[in-house]
Formats: sequence, structure tokens, C-alpha cells
Amino acid sequence: MKKILFLLVIIALFSTTGFSKIIDKESTTIFNFSPNIIYVKDDGTADYIKIQDAIENASFADTIFVYEGIYNETIIIDKTLRIEGENKSNTIINGMYTEKIVHIIADNVVFTGFTVKNSNGFKGDTAVYIEYDNTTISNCIIYRTRTGIIIDSSNNINIESCLLHTNGEGIWAKYSQAINIKDSEICHNGLGVNLYKSKNIVFENIYVHENSQAFFINTSSNIELIHCASCDNNDNGGGALFYKSQNIFVENCNAIHSGVGFKIINSTNLYFNKCNLKYSTHFTFWIQENSDNIHINQCNIINNLRHGIHITDSNGKITNSNMYGNSIESVIPRNSFVSAKNNYWGSILGPVFSKGFRLIDILSKDFGKITLVPWSLKEFKNAGSDWVVEKTFKKTIIHGYGDDPIKLEGTDTDSDGLPDLWEQEFGYNPNVWDNHLNLDPDGDALNNFEECYAYDWGADPFKKDIFLEFDYTKSKILGVSNKPPEKYVNQMKERFSEYNITLHVDLGELGGGEEIPYITNFNFDELVDLYWNYFLHNDLNNPRKNIFHYGLICDKGPGNGFAFIGWAHLNGFCISADVIQSNNSLKERGWLITCGSMHETGHTLGLIADDFGGIDNQANNYPKYFEFWYYWGYKSVMNYGHTYSILDFSDGDNGKVDYNDWVNMDFDFFKDTHFEWPKLT
Repeated sequence: MKKILFLLVIIALFSTTGFSKIIDKESTTIFNFSPNIIYVKDDGTADYIKIQDAIENASFADTIFVYEGIYNETIIIDKTLRIEGENKSNTIINGMYTEKIVHIIADNVVFTGFTVKNSNGFKGDTAVYIEYDNTTISNCIIYRTRTGIIIDSSNNINIESCLLHTNGEGIWAKYSQAINIKDSEICHNGLGVNLYKSKNIVFENIYVHENSQAFFINTSSNIELIHCASCDNNDNGGGALFYKSQNIFVENCNAIHSGVGFKIINSTNLYFNKCNLKYSTHFTFWIQENSDNIHINQCNIINNLRHGIHITDSNGKITNSNMYGNSIESVIPRNSFVSAKNNYWGSILGPVFSKGFRLIDILSKDFGKITLVPWSLKEFKNAGSDWVVEKTFKKTIIHGYGDDPIKLEGTDTDSDGLPDLWEQEFGYNPNVWDNHLNLDPDGDALNNFEECYAYDWGADPFKKDIFLEFDYTKSKILGVSNKPPEKYVNQMKERFSEYNITLHVDLGELGGGEEIPYITNFNFDELVDLYWNYFLHNDLNNPRKNIFHYGLICDKGPGNGFAFIGWAHLNGFCISADVIQSNNSLKERGWLITCGSMHETGHTLGLIADDFGGIDNQANNYPKYFEFWYYWGYKSVMNYGHTYSILDFSDGDNGKVDYNDWVNMDFDFFKDTHFEWPKLT
């Protein structure tokens, strides 16, 4: 007791003398900053104008206080310092497209209260690069970077109260350990969090939304997710992906409205306790490839748009959970063993007759073994998380990429940004200023700056245009190409033309479209790299991302075919040609590639599973399911039952259970993507 009182007295003394503290978790010693403060202000009224000048003239353990302003510089923190901004929204470090904006190469650094933006676009370029131990990053806004924060071979790292948005990756930790990330929001990134060969990581009170993949946990261990929300991520995947990882503990979390809540591949010892999984567009849990010892306890797996738990070639246990209201099955075991005793299935009759689990799936011989008895006769009232996302977090809404207007060449008499010749050709007065940034007379989501930029490729501001770039990897199969055949691409163009939409396809003639060296079996982080390398060409200001949709065709990628967010919005997709051909062996490879591409282009135009039950419904493939028959009249490439037989969207004229894809396209979706909890028809 005396020791505790003594410690409290010491802490009180430090607080009254202006000392700050960092706790080194390995040594459990307390590090104290000195009371010496150096001031920086960009107008010259403080000790220094530049932050880097203050760092170079500071002493060990000093505090550098930076007043509001814009600091166009990069900084290297090479000594133990506390660097504090006056106001995180208005104390801005603009990296001006350099490699590392804030580079930390010393132990015991605190960096707090800044906006950091505009790194370069190559892999490894970042807002904050941490290479040493005992670092705290807090109360910061980080955006428009290739990677927001990189933690490289470092220990005891704390990231607190930060907003990371509009980055290729929010946080990338590699070969590191003892990382705590809490009270932060991560949104509109290709990858929200990317862990590689790291361990002892705790995420607490994190809100991760509208990323292509919220968490990518790769070959890592001892990971905790506590009181986190993974919501509204990519409806073709999007949630937490655990790949070759182990010892994962997830508790009191909400995984709501992503394509997959938790995807588990070749991983072991994962425990999920008291979580809510709702409105998933494909699976709440997708468990595969020899994953073992997966335990789901006291969870709510309810009201999901398609399936509940899908488990293949793996083993798992589900206990004391509520599983009902799921559109198709609540549990699908394939070549797996699942213990599903003591769960509530929405009815006292158990899983057989409840909505969400069907007798045919229990008896089908290609399914694995599942034990169901005994089941609970009543709902578990204490299952699921004890908090509500909307009442806990306020979602940051992100539009576009934060780019400056495109700079166009030519005489511009009225200084409105567009050259006189273009304005004259399309009926604008070159002597009168027009707000072309907000003019889109044809409603195709390309403003007049973008229409003018794409003029040489056929863009017309008064006719709807869609631009699609294809890149394709070299195939390992001799004499086979992954390039979409021109004859089928022309058919796709004709379909759009029938609805007065000009589809411009770049296979090498419109400034992009190229063959990529052979690569196969790559993972999601590598897919994001390919997007940046071959579509953006590592340029954050590349106007193509706001003009072109992007398709990558390969032998085998992270999935059969899916749309993805390569940076901040859903404008890309990947097609695995070998996989879809093996599943459709009687059909031509080029036809399959083109049909799959039209399907995924539909997603980038806002045709997603939320909108209509016939879109992306696995059950549409199998006659044993009710959905196969119910949605048969939905004659669309978006219907899995027709994807590789119809190169067209539906016009809604095929009976009452149909959907008019053409009318419901959202042209703006590919560069202003927002997922909202669904209201299905």
C-alpha cells in the first residue's frame, strides 16, 4: 500500500511540474520529458519557422510545440522528443509527394496533434514511418498517402485517437510487436490495417469502415480485437481476413454489413466471443483451408443477406449463439467438422425448419459433419456485443480523393480552367467564367474538367461515357492470353450503346492497358500494389482514377472475380481466368473473362448485393435452392445463375422478380463509394 501511495505522489508531482510520461512496456520504466518547450510558427513569430529546424536545435527530451499553420516540409525525428501540434485539423504537414513525411528514427518519441498528408505513391511511401521503439502517434489525421503509418521492426508502439482515410493502406506493421491501436477511425483505404509477421497486437475501440479490406492479418499471432466495429466495407469481401495466423481473440465487436465479416484461411486458435454479425452480403464467417480450433461463442449471427457461417476443409465450434433470419443457411459445412450444440436457431424446432437452415443441406452427401443436438429452445439474451455502433461512433464521410482540379493546357481567356477551343466546340462562351468543376450536363459523373482531359479518347460532355481500362498478366499457359478478346469487348460496347452509353475500353490505345509480367496466387496486399503500380502508376494525382474503371485479369488472384477498392473508392476489379475456366470448362476463356468483367463493372456502377436479392446470390447457381427458381427471370450478368451465359444487364422486363440494372446504375459510385445498411427488395 505504501508503494502505491508513493507512486501516486510521484505522478502528482510530475503532473504539477508539466512533465509528460511514456511507459516502456518491456522495462516498465517511466520516461519523462523535460519542461523545456520550443515553439514553431509558420509566420516567423515563434522560435522557428520550420519544424525540422526546431528538431535539429532541440535537446534530448524537449517538447516542440507547433502552432496552427501549413508546414510544407518533411521531418526526421532523430532524438527523443515530444512534438505537439496546436490543433490536429489546422496544424498541417504537407509532404508535397515525398517518400517519408515524418520519419521516426529514435526511441521514446511522441507525435501528436497534426494533419499529415500527401506522400508519394510508391510502396513504402508514407505519412509516418516508425523504425524505433516506444513511439506514440496520437490525435492525428492522416490522408492522401500510399500508406498512412508504417511500423517497421519496432516494438511498443501506441496509435491513439487518429483518423486515417484516403490511403492505399491505413496502417502497415511488419516484423513488429507490442502494438496498441485504440480509439481511432480507419476508412476509405485499400487496406485498413495490414499486419505481416507481427505479434502481440491489440486493437481497441476502432471503427473501420468503407475499406476494401478492413483488417489483413497475415502470418501474425497473438492478436486481440476488443470493442471494435468493422462495418460497411467492400461488399465483395471487406471485413477481417486472417491468413496463416494464430491465437486470435475477438470480443465484444460488431461486424456489420461487409461482404464477409471474418475470413479465416489456414489459421488456428481463433476465439470469437459476444460479437454481433449482421447484414453481411455473403458470409459472416468464411473459414477455409485447414483452419482449426475456431470457436464462436455467445454471438448474434442474424439477419444476414445471404449465408451465415461457411466452413470448408476446417474444424470449428459454435456455442450459445443466436443464428436466425439469414437469407440462406446459417451454417454450411463442407468436408469439415462443426460442433453446433446449444445454439438458438430462431425456433423451438431447431435448425431443420427454421428460416436460415434447410434440411437438404444437412443430408447432402458433399457436406461435412455437423452436430446440432441439443439446441436451445429460447434466444440467448446476453449474446452479442453490449453496444451499438451508431451510438458509439460518428462516421466520417469521404467524397472523392481530395485532388486539386486537373490542369489543362491551352488558351483560357476566362480563367475558368478549360481551354477556349474546348469550350467553343461544346457551346460554352470562352469569355464567360463557368464552374466546370461542378458541371456534368450528361450525368455520367465526369465533370467538364474530366471530359476535357479525356477528349482525345472520345469523351463528350453531352453524351454518357464510361471508361474502362484493362491490364492483364502474362499467362503461364503457352499460347493463352488473359487479354479480353476484342470481339467480346465489342459485344459489351454494343450493349451499352443500346442505352445511349458509350463504353470506351482501353486495351492499350487510351493511355493505359498493358500486359503485366506473370504473377499468380498473389494475396490481397499484392493486388493493391498492382493497382497502384499499373493503374495509378504510383501517382496520387493521376486523373485516370476519376475517369476510368479498372480491370485486372490474371491466372489466379485472391478470388474468382471480385470488385475491390484499390485506394479510396470501388473502381477496380480482379478476374482469375484459370479459376473461372476450370469451373466452366466447356466455355471459351475469352468469353468467361468478358462476362466476368461486365459483372464486376456492374459493381463499380453501384449494382451490389444490397440492392436486389438476385445480385451476387450463390444460391442462384443450384436448383436445390428456392432462390435458383425465384430469381431465374432476372436475366442479367449480375445473376450468378446467368453470369457466364448472358453478356448483358437486365432491363427489368422479365416478370415481377426482376431488376432493371440499366435504370439503377449509379455512375458516380466508382469515385464516391458509400455502403449503407440495406433495404432489400
